[in-house]
Amino acid sequence: MTKISYNSKLSEKIIIDKFFKKLNLNKTGTYNFENDGAYFNIARKNQTIVTTDTIIEGIDFFSNDPPESIAQKILCVNMSDISAMGAIPKTYTLNLSINSKINYEWLKKFTSKLYKLQKKYNIYLLGGDISNAKQISLTANLFGESKLKNIIAQKNCNLDDDIWVTGTLGNSYLGCKILKSSNIKLDKKYSSYFIKQYLYPNPCMFGSKACKYINSAIDISDGFLGDLSKILDGKFGARINKKLIPVSVKLKKFLKKKYSIIKLEDILNWGDDYELIFTSFKKNREKLLSLSKKNKVKLSLVGSIIKKPGIFNDSLKVIKNIHSYDHFA
Repeated sequence: MTKISYNSKLSEKIIIDKFFKKLNLNKTGTYNFENDGAYFNIARKNQTIVTTDTIIEGIDFFSNDPPESIAQKILCVNMSDISAMGAIPKTYTLNLSINSKINYEWLKKFTSKLYKLQKKYNIYLLGGDISNAKQISLTANLFGESKLKNIIAQKNCNLDDDIWVTGTLGNSYLGCKILKSSNIKLDKKYSSYFIKQYLYPNPCMFGSKACKYINSAIDISDGFLGDLSKILDGKFGARINKKLIPVSVKLKKFLKKKYSIIKLEDILNWGDDYELIFTSFKKNREKLLSLSKKNKVKLSLVGSIIKKPGIFNDSLKVIKNIHSYDHFA
């Protein structure tokens, strides 16, 4: 298999022509990747929403992770941000730094996965850049659109707001632990399930569906407790019923084991779930539950916004050791 470097047969131009041009879906504004810039259109009176994320080998993904997994992660981390703002994703740019370990087969699998995800979320590649580096890194800029009145701010919660969580939490955490640690013993069926949840996260795109009823929101990429703290911003507090935190049936069985080395507190501080935390007025409960049913999104009411700053359990005992993922920690 031919390895990619600037001295190999797979030059930058060949990489673009062979693997990436199909991702522009023949959109006029991309100039078929033969221009130094590009453009895209948004609906009249809508606002453009922009988010960006970088993932780096050895920090955000393992060196031996499948290329399909890396493709899904770079889109997922951006898609969930767009969703948390109540926007609909439209297009994205991708900057890819690769090293000599990357070959033809890797690029084929990587771009094929991107193509499938683009079809699923109705987006396309607007442009980007490819460079050579010692370690693999990817930066995506995702562009979405929304009406101004529907844009959700992260720090806009109100006293007595309900606190909601989409989906389930913790599957990714256990999947990562299984890959990293030899101390966790599960049968192959369970191990495969949790590892898949870690390698192939699915962003919750409920934000644009429910934006009319949401006051504040954030995606759970850095941990439930840490991300909730960002919503509170030291101005309010939260009362959380831990019994209502949604975890999958499979994970619940594992947590109930007497000698389980994974606790609920670990899950709440982990992240990589890409679900949403959002707050809403109590009067919106029925509307939100109706929308969740219509869109087949699991929705859990886990607590409420209170006046006293901090995060407390249902007995109003303060929850300590709250932290979120930090690239510099």
